[in-house]
Amino acid sequence: MQPRKVGVTRRSLWLWTALALVATTSVHGDDTQPADAQHPADAQHTVPCIHDYAAATAAAQEAGAMLLVSVEPTVSDDDLVGNYLAEPDLQARFRASETPWIFCRLPLEGTTAIDGEQMRLVDHPSLVELRRGPGLFTVDYAHGKGEEDSSTYGRIVSILPRTPGKYYRFATSHIDELTDMPAGTLTQRSMILAVRIHPERPQSTDGEADAVLASEAATHSQHQADIGNQGHHNWSSRSKRILSRVSHPVSSPVEVVAESWENQDLLDSCVDCVKSWRQSSGHWNAVRSRHTLFGFDIRRGRNGIWYATGIFAR
Repeated sequence: MQPRKVGVTRRSLWLWTALALVATTSVHGDDTQPADAQHPADAQHTVPCIHDYAAATAAAQEAGAMLLVSVEPTVSDDDLVGNYLAEPDLQARFRASETPWIFCRLPLEGTTAIDGEQMRLVDHPSLVELRRGPGLFTVDYAHGKGEEDSSTYGRIVSILPRTPGKYYRFATSHIDELTDMPAGTLTQRSMILAVRIHPERPQSTDGEADAVLASEAATHSQHQADIGNQGHHNWSSRSKRILSRVSHPVSSPVEVVAESWENQDLLDSCVDCVKSWRQSSGHWNAVRSRHTLFGFDIRRGRNGIWYATGIFAR
């Protein structure tokens, strides 16, 4: 089922921009805590938290870690997210992750020097999806290092804006989802997040994230975006190609597609597409069911519409 389309404010796209431009600078603000690593009393059971962006980036690069940055109204003891990041249960989840993590807490109004100009980090084009307000983003220094065409290393792979949007509303529980999110691009992981936070807890992302299915989902989402038309185009030939590429013995793959309303940001569009699948019994049966393998992606067309694809195999 295709949702209606309406026009809203046009937004620019810098979603896959690496943060090398700002990773070499420090963020300062009147309300920051000291810009050095914070050393908890029981460091073995806590994720390192560093209140300086350049230092946190360097630490994540050295450790081959995921860098989780929390941009907060004020870096203080009463911030909702800051307190949540320190909770023992959440700390345990991150410590148990397959990859190491580094936390970094920064003030919203702190500024950094970019091309000789002082600016707020959230005003940088690569962070447009933070909606120019507080929120969290993840930079991946754990996957793809040394790969010439890496789509993840040193790039933003998750963004959770705390400013409410049309469809996406932040909850601290969404941070939990980052602890076992499969490696992938920002668009892939945003679609997975949108599926996982749906109130009915569909199970299509509970299987194994498959690189072939993710690649096929990306290719088809881009095809839909290029032609400005949602659909299962050339599925007969594509499904055969998928079967020939996957390494696991599986039955015929299943595909779901959806499109967003016009000119929404990324997370609003991802949640919008999941809501669209919920309105179609056939699509929802595929999305809510558990599969051996899965892959998701989403792309934006020149018409301002995002086109999502999910592909599953058992």
